[in-house]
Amino acid sequence: MVSNVNQKAYVLRNDGGNRRNWLGIQTIGKKSNRDGIGCRVKVVSASGLAQYFTVNTAVGYLSASDKRLIAGLGGDSTAKLVEIRWPSGAIQRFENVKAGQMLKAVEPVQ
Repeated sequence: MVSNVNQKAYVLRNDGGNRRNWLGIQTIGKKSNRDGIGCRVKVVSASGLAQYFTVNTAVGYLSASDKRLIAGLGGDSTAKLVEIRWPSGAIQRFENVKAGQMLKAVEPVQ
């Protein structure tokens, strides 16, 4: 639901279903902070599309959002590469990750 001051509220509804593939990523820090805030994540789909994310919760003034990332993969059933650059400097790579799941990435301790 979206409400605007002194205007009608709008209800948004997804009637299209979930026809496309996705990959969720949850970062769990060991050396860096426990939530992986500040991680820079690159997701490359099987068709070669690269997407870049930064883990954060900042959305607006006095608010926060889910720290998990959701990458849209379109018609691809896998992500060819998921690369995570941790605040500690560690780099972690996952290859050929299946779509439709929440990948839990635990920071490697070097």
